[in-house]
Amino acid sequence: MNDTGLPGVTLDDCEHVCVFYRGAQERDTVLSAFFGAGYAEGDKCLCIADDHDVTAVADRLDPQRRSAPGQLTVLPATAYLTDGRFRPREAYGRWDSVVGGFIADGYRRIRASGELSWFLRGREGPGPLLEYEALCNQLVKRRPATIFCLYDLDLLDAALLPGVLARHPAALARGVLFRGPWPIDERPGGASEALMLTNQLLSGARDAREVDDLLDGVRAAVLGAHPSAEHRRFLQALDGLAAPHRRAAESGAAELARCLLDGVLIDRSGEARARSLGVDLDRPLRAVVVRPTADESGWADRGIRLVSARAGEVAFLVADGPDVEARLAGLGRSVGVGRAHTGAEGAARSYGEARRAADFAAALGRPVLRHEDLGLFSLLADGGDPGPMAALVAEWLGAPAART
Repeated sequence: MNDTGLPGVTLDDCEHVCVFYRGAQERDTVLSAFFGAGYAEGDKCLCIADDHDVTAVADRLDPQRRSAPGQLTVLPATAYLTDGRFRPREAYGRWDSVVGGFIADGYRRIRASGELSWFLRGREGPGPLLEYEALCNQLVKRRPATIFCLYDLDLLDAALLPGVLARHPAALARGVLFRGPWPIDERPGGASEALMLTNQLLSGARDAREVDDLLDGVRAAVLGAHPSAEHRRFLQALDGLAAPHRRAAESGAAELARCLLDGVLIDRSGEARARSLGVDLDRPLRAVVVRPTADESGWADRGIRLVSARAGEVAFLVADGPDVEARLAGLGRSVGVGRAHTGAEGAARSYGEARRAADFAAALGRPVLRHEDLGLFSLLADGGDPGPMAALVAEWLGAPAART
């Protein structure tokens, strides 16, 4: 048996496992345990990381320097590529040769992890990735190796889920190990196993749309070709399981939106979650206030996933760009748009401007009104704040000449 370092999780000596996680902290916790057990057992440890700073990755995976010299090797994700392209068979041949070299060096067993975020962020279709994963099953049959293929759920297109699960005999999700085959009619207890896996995948989902997408992926992965009474019971249980995750995701996204708009400080994990939902605080953002809305749903269909609904209005943040007004047409009777700012403080400032612009949009009968288009009215809208007043003077009259 192969100790993974994770509580209650043991593997055979040669296994190919897909590991689902959310965020860098969870990823590093899994890998530190997996490789830490390997250091103790004298295994060769190979990590292919989605990071060019391989020294920093090695420091994270072995902060106490428990590995022997040369026992841990970290390579960047570019090691997957041949002439800048991902060719599955060339990648497989490379890893087979590398693992063979480790064996020749005297290692009895190899532990390897491959982070696939670089692929998930790309636009290439699933074919090459799934071909590569199928080849990895051949590798663990030929070599004494255990492979962890890492999938960040914050990046994973749920449509990939059936193919990924089908090509891995085992899956690790939030610290719990599950074994295939995945169609629930192919093994006793398959429905219960699939429900538990679904629960782990949905935990931490960022919004209701992600919950629904993951549910679609699970259904496609575990339902066989011929519907049965077992399938119907599974689908009923799946709906009940999903409901609390959907409510939690909606509440969490709404709370994060409120924090950003109200100027409440958020930590790095909050910033990362906002980024995964389309709000990058390092880039110019505009707050939008809509009063009232004709349709309280359907925001995700417009690419808006962080929404704060308040009495009489809905507010959210959008990336700045020349087409902002066009993107907001038809949202409500009065739409106010704040100026573009960066950072959490800038988001809150833009929200205040958007609310004031929405007030003027209602008074002037304008469907969409940007704060900077208020002109001299912005002095009234800003309540005499000297900062906006100075900015307006500079915009209209130019910067004051330096005194001599």
